Amino acid sequence: MKQKIIEIAKSIGIDEIGFTSVMDYSYLGEFLRRRERMGYSCELEEQDISKRLDVRNIFPECRSIIAIAVPYGAGYKKTASYSKGLLSISSYGEDYHKKVRNILSGIVKEIEKLVDFKYKICVDTSPLIDREICKNAGIGNYGKNTLLINEKYGSFINIGYLLTDLELECDNKNGNDDICGSCSICVKSCPNGAIFEDGGINARKCVSYLTQTKKEIPSEYMDNMKNQIYGCDVCQLVCPKNRCNTEKHSEIDYDSLMVDLQELLQMSNDEFKNKYGNMAGSWRGKNVWKRNALIAIGNLKMISLIDLVENELSNPSEMIRVYARLCMDKLTE
Repeated sequence: MKQKIIEIAKSIGIDEIGFTSVMDYSYLGEFLRRRERMGYSCELEEQDISKRLDVRNIFPECRSIIAIAVPYGAGYKKTASYSKGLLSISSYGEDYHKKVRNILSGIVKEIEKLVDFKYKICVDTSPLIDREICKNAGIGNYGKNTLLINEKYGSFINIGYLLTDLELECDNKNGNDDICGSCSICVKSCPNGAIFEDGGINARKCVSYLTQTKKEIPSEYMDNMKNQIYGCDVCQLVCPKNRCNTEKHSEIDYDSLMVDLQELLQMSNDEFKNKYGNMAGSWRGKNVWKRNALIAIGNLKMISLIDLVENELSNPSEMIRVYARLCMDKLTE
């Protein structure tokens, strides 16, 4: 059955697939609690740690997990811009949640032709520790930036998995190979110094997190957000393990990742949904993007937009008013 599933995956273009029967992740409990005590975790993570530590909390019948990796961003190199906002490469094209879910649904349909089984599809929305599950399935190993790095595609992979009641032969890979060694390029390149020298990350300093949170952003972190509207790719783009990705020639036009800041400030909710609603990064909504646009306008010193920024001082949203004032301060200093 395992070999048949591998063949099914390959028939639809998925060459990175793995299997694990590890259900209990309590060995990560103290690590997660320590992150919480140290203030390194964030509100985007499941707050009840106990829910994260056993797969059977969300799928009691689970006997095996089928994990896949879907590569993205071939040939992408960050575009320098002094008048636009920037979205992470993870937001390019169709929302990866839908894309990976559809691929897993396709695998399910083919397996169902062979055997009746119960399953649950997971793509970045369950309380479980997705990267740990996929690591145990052999998809990749952690880099110092905590991203899962695949031998073939580097860290430019979207991951997802099927929780199943199938009894499959699994190659559990519980160890964590040191794939970074003495390399610390991502540590030195991280805009806000969020990555630790010995591996791990303070999520609350990470620019990707800062573009998503609705909490107050410390002023000392805003400058280093530069013109990011959603996400951040710095640690991936500098990683030597990603040369396999960034050095590939690509004819894909990534211009859709550049955001017109003036347009974003003036957009209605409907206009935002029509233009950006199919992107992964749109889930946080227009106001968070608009707040990030105000930070970017201040960082880029876009004096030409000062009248529009001033208009936002009377915005109904307190969050927008606060960041409009901070932006005005930068534009008039």
